[in-house]
Amino acid sequence: MPTTVSERRWQEAQKHEREFWARWRQMPVYQGFDLDGYWAGERERFGLPPGFFSGLRVLDVGCGPVGLIHFLPEAALRLRLDPLLLDYPDRLPLADPQLSLVAEAEHLPLSSGTVDACICFNALDHMREPRAALAEVHRVLRPGGALLVMVHSFPSWLLPLLWADRLHPHHWTHAAAADLLASRFRVERAVRVRRSFGVPPARLRYPSVWKYVAGQLILSISYFTAFRDVPLAR
Repeated sequence: MPTTVSERRWQEAQKHEREFWARWRQMPVYQGFDLDGYWAGERERFGLPPGFFSGLRVLDVGCGPVGLIHFLPEAALRLRLDPLLLDYPDRLPLADPQLSLVAEAEHLPLSSGTVDACICFNALDHMREPRAALAEVHRVLRPGGALLVMVHSFPSWLLPLLWADRLHPHHWTHAAAADLLASRFRVERAVRVRRSFGVPPARLRYPSVWKYVAGQLILSISYFTAFRDVPLAR
């Protein structure tokens, strides 16, 4: 399956990305959204030990305005990177603005082996060239460094119909996403759960939430915990 899209297709996806984050707090399923509680739960999906991020240099690739990187005060260094970072009107602050990088994942402006852990949460399927992005993540991670990935995954029969999804240039089954990561990393944990948008019953009468209800029937979320292997001693 091709993992590269045209410039036009990627720019279209970026346009939809900007539009989503400009209004996401007004969407019914995100009104009153508890970010602290959400990220506490999502961290558990990766099967990490308590205090995993403590003292680490952490990079969040495709962080968006409210990504996990904003909720890791225990990390020694927090780097957030997103090509649209300056376009997000309500992005959360970081203590040092110099640690905010406006760049694409395919060209990480970092030296090799300088990151202990990399987060790629709901971002890989938004990228122009996921394979090139993973190659760059592999480069900047130190040997033994961790990669945490979350992507939406779909049943194989649905993939041909997802051309209509203009927000995401790429779509994978759980197995295909695992194979993509395994081409560069050692995948130690792969978990798939059914996507739930938590639509309140009182809102089911609104047509605007019906797409979320339908999505819960076919959409899954895949979580991968992977590592850059330590080179064998010669």
